[in-house]
Amino acid sequence: MRVLTGHLVLGGLAFVLFTATSTTAQSPGDTVGWTQYPYQCEGSTGTRIAVDGHFNVHVAWMGGSWPSGRGVYYNCRVDGEWIWPGQGGPIAGNMTGFPQLALTSDDRAVIMYHRAIGAESIYVAIDVSTCFGVFDYYRPPNRNGGQAFIWPHGAVDRDGRIHLVATYPAPSAGDPQPTMYSRSDNGGTSWVALQRVDTLVTVSTVVASSPVSDKVAIVYCHPTDMNSQAKNDVFYIESPDGVSWDLEDGKINTTNYGLGGDSLFAYSEVDAIYDYDDNLHTIWNARYVTDNGFSDRVFLYHFSDGVIDEVTRYDMPEINRCQFGPQNLAINKASMEFDTPGALFTVYTRFDTADCSRAGQANGELYMQYSTDGGHDWYDPVNLTNSHTPDCDTGECASDEFPSLADVIDGNIHVFYECISGGSENVMLYLEQAITGVTDDARMPANFSLSQNYPNPFNATTRIDFTLKDDADVRLAVYDITGALVQILADKRFRAGAHLAVWDASLVASGVYYYRLSTNEGSQTKRMVLLK
Repeated sequence: MRVLTGHLVLGGLAFVLFTATSTTAQSPGDTVGWTQYPYQCEGSTGTRIAVDGHFNVHVAWMGGSWPSGRGVYYNCRVDGEWIWPGQGGPIAGNMTGFPQLALTSDDRAVIMYHRAIGAESIYVAIDVSTCFGVFDYYRPPNRNGGQAFIWPHGAVDRDGRIHLVATYPAPSAGDPQPTMYSRSDNGGTSWVALQRVDTLVTVSTVVASSPVSDKVAIVYCHPTDMNSQAKNDVFYIESPDGVSWDLEDGKINTTNYGLGGDSLFAYSEVDAIYDYDDNLHTIWNARYVTDNGFSDRVFLYHFSDGVIDEVTRYDMPEINRCQFGPQNLAINKASMEFDTPGALFTVYTRFDTADCSRAGQANGELYMQYSTDGGHDWYDPVNLTNSHTPDCDTGECASDEFPSLADVIDGNIHVFYECISGGSENVMLYLEQAITGVTDDARMPANFSLSQNYPNPFNATTRIDFTLKDDADVRLAVYDITGALVQILADKRFRAGAHLAVWDASLVASGVYYYRLSTNEGSQTKRMVLLK
């Protein structure tokens, strides 16, 4: 067992690794459970972690024993302590799995999963109270004629509607797979009839809901060639109100690969998220596919507001001696989250054939990248886990895979992932990193400075100091965790020098808030915590 702590500065953002323990000697984080299954999803990684308004951390995963003891497990961290330390609690058995997790507006876990024996079925389990671990079970519509749909992904929007997509398990790999949508407007009691979203050859469809409006989006990899799982565009369909969908004519192709001789294609996975300005962001991996085979170069791309930007690229051939695993590229399972407005993070698995087990499997590690301008420019990749185990024997490896990030965070980066040993038992790990400050000159304009509020945390009132080098028009505003404006503390012209503002928060609820100082030269944002 190792205790890991430390300080990390990444291109201008300072991070602190929380002290955490792990039952593995290689990979960092809290051990929250175990599994004998060396995977957590088909296609897109989706969301298996959430942080609620009281700073509790909720996680769900596919655990149990191979091959017939598969089940869905849940754990929750309250006041820094896990309810079921190192184990988690089973919420469903009987060959259930592939869970996805969301939260209700009152911080109860919503877990979507399917059962794979008998009459295959989708279920939605909703905790009766925050982190209580006692669930009510609901069964959404699951069949279209003789077709049963599994591998659910979903989201709960700000009005409490549960949005669910699921995919038909094709009889053979590469066969057409219809994807369907349903919704519950009353907490799972009843559901609208299944509606066909599209017909795909991948299990890639995810759902994202906006924290600041009623928008909901369905995002997926759409085949340009129904005979190939490797040739896809990235599509999305957006509902403006979470209720009305144009599933026939509302499809938006964000990539348009394959046109004009272009042989770059999206693969089989995406992630999607809305930011505080109500913009939809998507991320996916891609590579060149020609009649002669595949390129060794893998790309990670981001899309928002009509623009595609490259996140990173990586040249790494998969050779016969060292395999990446089924349906994996050298970069895969990218997941996104936001912090302060404009700060976008992604974590993904990257394989390296220099870190290969004796059995011929490449070991993955988790890499993080971030953008401070909404995803247009990205800082270089940073290895989060550093779990090198080259030439490891079966059962002694550390392959960090299937990362999932909390969609909207509280100033911390929350990563939930699986460390695969290659043997009979793998661990599920939770890793937390806290953003403690901003040190990059490009993000700290020389004409002003913004201090951390004092006291912090605070009860009822706190002071915010700022200094101007020159006279300037200043706006100082407070936002809640969703990015919604709470109060404007100042909006006028100030003379050069030191200034003070006081925020009286006696009329708002406890929680995380952000305050932003803006001038015509730029802006700075800091985090504060109200505890009553």
